[in-house]
Formats: sequence, structure tokens, C-alpha cells
Amino acid sequence: MGLLCLAIKNSHESDAGRTKLQKMIYFVDRYLDWKVGDYRLHHYGPYSRNISLTLKTVREILIEETVPDRGPYRYSLTAQGGQFLADFAGQCAEGRIRRVEELFGELSGWSREQLEIAATIDYVQRGNPDLSRDTLLERVQTIKDNFSPNSINDAYDQWDAWKNSHNFQDGPMDEK
Repeated sequence: MGLLCLAIKNSHESDAGRTKLQKMIYFVDRYLDWKVGDYRLHHYGPYSRNISLTLKTVREILIEETVPDRGPYRYSLTAQGGQFLADFAGQCAEGRIRRVEELFGELSGWSREQLEIAATIDYVQRGNPDLSRDTLLERVQTIKDNFSPNSINDAYDQWDAWKNSHNFQDGPMDEK
């Protein structure tokens, strides 16, 4: 619940709907070792049923969901959610929370599509760390056939630059 509340708080009023929240949490989980998700490949990229059920469970208690006429659902913290987040953050190392907030802030600037493709690239690469870039992108293109090769290539470049800027390693994430 804590990472979900942090993701919502640090989405900077962006279009952080369910898919985008899932991918933002996936990356923080993957690279900062929070171990909150049980990710499987889904139509929209890596998906965690745990995260989805948490969102559903705390909706209207900690999180307010707004359903617009068009576009993704939007989430905000209720007063109780804000208090929960403050309590959660108080129980975690300050540096760890600051790092998560920094990454959520960066990732919230990515579009849902960029996060979807980049998370799929990351997920496939983590399961097949020895794939060449070309082979990796071919596999992702097969999975994400609704995206152009150029958008997949651009998402790879964005993901790779983001990873390198934070000195994240490519090692496989432990299966949950």
C-alpha cells in the first residue's frame, strides 16, 4: 500500500491511471528491490495482481478514484491516505523514501505508452539477459504488435538511458 500511495502522491497530477501506476511501481520494485509485486506478462506489459488487488481494496479508504468521461482513471489520496503515507514514510529509511519519490517523479513524466513498452522490454530482458538489442526488440515487437518498431526503439533508448543515468544493473529480479 505504501508504494501505491507514494506513486499517487508523486505522479504530479499526471495521467497516472491503473496501467501507469502498475508500470511505475514495477520499475521501483524491480530496481530498488521492494518485492511487492508478482509480475506476469499481460497485454499492457508486466502486471501484478497484488498491486491491482491493493488498489481495489484501499479505494475510497486511502485512495480516491475519479473516472473521467475520456482518458485514464485518476487517483488521489484521501485524508486517511495522506496520514497512512506519512506513517509509512516514517517507518522507512528517509533516503529510501526520497529515492522512491525521485524515481516516481521521473517516471510520472513518461506517457503510459512509453512505460508500457519500456516495462515490457525490461521484463523480457530480465528473463533473457543475454539477448542482443535487436533480438530483444524483435521479441518485444511480437508481443507489442500494436506499437510501431520506431516507438519500441525509442522506448528502448529512453529505458536504457534512464537505467544508465541511475547506474541500475540488468540482473534478473528475483521471482516472487
